[in-house]
Amino acid sequence: MAERLPTLAVVGRVNVGKSSLFNKICGGQGAIVDNAPGVTRDRKFALAEWNGRRFLLVDTGGLSPDKDDPFQEAIRRQVAFAVDEADAVIFLTDGTAGVHPHDEEASRLIRKSGLPVILAVNKVDTAARLDMVHEFNALGLGKPWPVSAAHGLGVADLLDYVLPFLPEVPVPDFEGVSVAVIGRPNVGKSSLVNRLCDSERAIVNTAPGTTRDSTDTIVNWKEHSFRIIDTAGLRRKCRKMEDVEFYSTLRSWRSAESADVCVVILDGAEFPTGQDARILSRIWEMGKGILICVNKIDLGIDRDLWIDSIVQRFPPAADIPLMFISALEGNGVGRILPTISQIAERRAVKLTTSKVNQLLLKIVREVAPPSPGGKQLKFFYATQVRQSPPSFLLFLTRPDLVPENYRKYIENSFRKELNLKGVPMHIVLRKRDH
Repeated sequence: MAERLPTLAVVGRVNVGKSSLFNKICGGQGAIVDNAPGVTRDRKFALAEWNGRRFLLVDTGGLSPDKDDPFQEAIRRQVAFAVDEADAVIFLTDGTAGVHPHDEEASRLIRKSGLPVILAVNKVDTAARLDMVHEFNALGLGKPWPVSAAHGLGVADLLDYVLPFLPEVPVPDFEGVSVAVIGRPNVGKSSLVNRLCDSERAIVNTAPGTTRDSTDTIVNWKEHSFRIIDTAGLRRKCRKMEDVEFYSTLRSWRSAESADVCVVILDGAEFPTGQDARILSRIWEMGKGILICVNKIDLGIDRDLWIDSIVQRFPPAADIPLMFISALEGNGVGRILPTISQIAERRAVKLTTSKVNQLLLKIVREVAPPSPGGKQLKFFYATQVRQSPPSFLLFLTRPDLVPENYRKYIENSFRKELNLKGVPMHIVLRKRDH
């Protein structure tokens, strides 16, 4: 199975500052699912990192009673999620309001979960409020951690304390390529997985949402091994997203995070949608290799128009391998695993510093750096600082004076010279005086 990304859930009443804490922990990264009203309100999740450890942060929604959704039932659902999905829980309270009866009810149910629970008291930004924190000992959840999410006070200490409760992601014993098959519902993901695996392991149904959870299968091709991860369909956020679908979406993104390459399936029966572009953009930002497969070519597709359309919606698609296939009839499917292998190999490229510097020297010689304000920009040297995806650090006199078009020229030149088609790449410019 794919290695499971540790999950940290944030639970608490409405208006206690959960969104502020969520955004602070995520470092400003946008949530994958945001403001999706439903049974649990304003649910969202995003990838986060602290002290070199990556985890999935989930805001399970504000707890608030109303006539149609009794408070206790809302809490039970969120605690049930925590038990099923999370490795630890931050229970957030409001230091300006003191202990609320709903806090007491929530803490009683959370204690029964058996999960590690870290009590955080928010909006503590003055000495007077700090004196009130001891009141929250009455909840029986251990030491209350004072924070001010809005100002970032105490959040680092809170995360330092939380981190040991999240399990280390084990080094997988699988040495092949992990592949997540991603896409909207009913685009043919399970049909493609069946073809690749040569089995009917997944139930294929024309009804959207048949695959609720991510499932894995090992496939061998020549001397290569692939772990194929079939995932639930990723719908756009909507008002009727039920609990089971929300958590299936969460698991799909967690599977994408564990993959080396994501095969993004698009429905050839219609032109690319905004949701297709959002899925591609998120995976690109995650640093995963991408192969785009346009399915259902048996229905007839204007390929040139289709390519123009996807590039218009998602410009990096111009640098991503794109295949037209029919998962139902098998057309084009035989080229998928060889292409995935190539993308994975390119994503794991490792260059010596001398090789990187030779490449930089060639690029700068072909098109000289600009001289903004009459000051000649000078590049000194470059080095690769990361694999999967490849990342490079370039030292020069004034990074702040490099115009966007020249920065893009450098990135495109690196990409072309290294043949990084289908692979995200990062270039960081760093100042060095001499």
